[in-house]
Amino acid sequence: MVEVDAFWAYAIGAGCALSTAEQLRGAEDSDRRRTVRERDLTATLLFIGLLFTPMGMWLAVRFPGWETMYAVPHIPPWGTALFSAGITASATLGYLCAHRLLAAGRIWAASLQYVGGYTAVFFVLLHGWDGTGMHRFLAPAPREEFSRAQLPSWAELATWLRSPIAVTLLVMGLVLMPAMFCLNARAHVRDDGSRRPVAAPARWSPGVRLVAHAALITLGPCLALALTARLAVSELGALPGGTLWAAAAGAFLRPRGALAAHCRKVVLPTLHDHTETSPPPPLPGPAHEPGTTDSVAHR
Repeated sequence: MVEVDAFWAYAIGAGCALSTAEQLRGAEDSDRRRTVRERDLTATLLFIGLLFTPMGMWLAVRFPGWETMYAVPHIPPWGTALFSAGITASATLGYLCAHRLLAAGRIWAASLQYVGGYTAVFFVLLHGWDGTGMHRFLAPAPREEFSRAQLPSWAELATWLRSPIAVTLLVMGLVLMPAMFCLNARAHVRDDGSRRPVAAPARWSPGVRLVAHAALITLGPCLALALTARLAVSELGALPGGTLWAAAAGAFLRPRGALAAHCRKVVLPTLHDHTETSPPPPLPGPAHEPGTTDSVAHR
């Protein structure tokens, strides 16, 4: 959906940048760090350009009403072009913001780009702009009025699952999600500059762990934050509910909180995960977040 894809692209870009944290940490000079940034940003944009954007364009042409949450019945040509350019710009912005924060040693701030992006994705899907986002997502055809119920009905779900939109999304997901997982898993494997052969399972296992933990964070804290935001806004109103939710989310997302500590272990396991067996290499003068021991080389 157009309203969702911009946030999703930003989160994908931020996630791809986070996957390179170990590579950045092992880089010894600015040229090596620049190489890491340019190489992985190129891979990210190739993924966006060859898979993510074409799939979004396919949906925009095949199901224009659904793609816009039935805000407009048809997408004009200039809107399609703007949508395509916006996806690329959003993914690039997410990558560069997270990368800059990583280079400054601000691991949790960089992780927040990912967490915030996926929280926004789920909130738009669940709430939309008027509380009907979930029902608009599950509607295979436009309606005169969309329900504001907190949960969809069984009939609504059954109708959706039999629709061509659901089948198209399933097929696209079977291609898109494995490709995205492989992209992030591969980027997480640090290149130490040696030419020693490494067995495939040993080489890929750190990246697979990263992807698994990232999926749990996405479907756990990110989804929970979006659900509570929807409930707060729906039950209390936009201003009081949003204010209450922002206060609670701020406490949950504090730099010394449990989620922040877990994200640091996921992003930089050789530094923060004490179960790692290999000692981390020394780093030149890292920057730190307040109250943390994060270390990623400066650019």
